[in-house]
Amino acid sequence: MATYPYSQDALLVNSIKATTVVSIVSGMQVSVTTFTSPAGDLGKITLSPVQPTATNVEFKAGAQKLQIDLISFRAQFGLDSGQVTCSGRATDQDGNNETAFAKQIATWS
Repeated sequence: MATYPYSQDALLVNSIKATTVVSIVSGMQVSVTTFTSPAGDLGKITLSPVQPTATNVEFKAGAQKLQIDLISFRAQFGLDSGQVTCSGRATDQDGNNETAFAKQIATWS
């Protein structure tokens, strides 16, 4: 059983880290994913059962770009684990070498 707030880090691509914190807000699980890199803070996305996905979100820090094509949230319920998955692409810190990714960035039960 996860204790809240629950936090998990995941490395996406090109030194970009996704830190997801899941907490209980008004009786439901809510995730806040913060994207950071050595270039700086890129941005945050909040998801919940009310708004379980976000699409086509772009963040920048310096020359580095992060394009989130889809980030998806599923709350933990019964025997099913909760999870956040994310797909998109990102450049390196110089704005070059765009690389695609698709990952499960957090899971809890």
